[in-house]
Amino acid sequence: MKRIVTAALGIVLTGTLASAQMEKKMPTTSKVADTLMAKEHALIDAVKAKNAKAFSALVMPGAWSVDENGYMPVEDLIKALGDPKSDIHFDALAATDMKVVDAGANAAIVTYKTTQKGTFMGQPLPPASYATTIWANHGGTWHAVFHQESVAAKP
Repeated sequence: MKRIVTAALGIVLTGTLASAQMEKKMPTTSKVADTLMAKEHALIDAVKAKNAKAFSALVMPGAWSVDENGYMPVEDLIKALGDPKSDIHFDALAATDMKVVDAGANAAIVTYKTTQKGTFMGQPLPPASYATTIWANHGGTWHAVFHQESVAAKP
């Protein structure tokens, strides 16, 4: 019985320490977090402005995104942003509740909620979604390598 109690205490302690370590990996006010949140806002601004050049400078070639419509290589989005005939229109697009999770020396995850109004490829944008972008530091420069969005459930 004493062994079971000791083992259970060990599991609880390990879980508590792991939880404390996870909390340390959320540098919401660190220099890296501030940099990545600014880069994420710059990505959003580039999409709103249909600025393919500014967007491309922030994204790693070969990157992907995924949402309720499936997978999309970043090159397809860049092409759409740069095409004046493409149907990308925003009446509003904003990111809130941004957080950064440290994923190691050269990687981090930015999460946030979007509110938006507009169309993409003839389809209305969902009014709210939760987004995640994975950033990687290659040679001292941070680039987005993967982006995912999930439509927010209706209240």
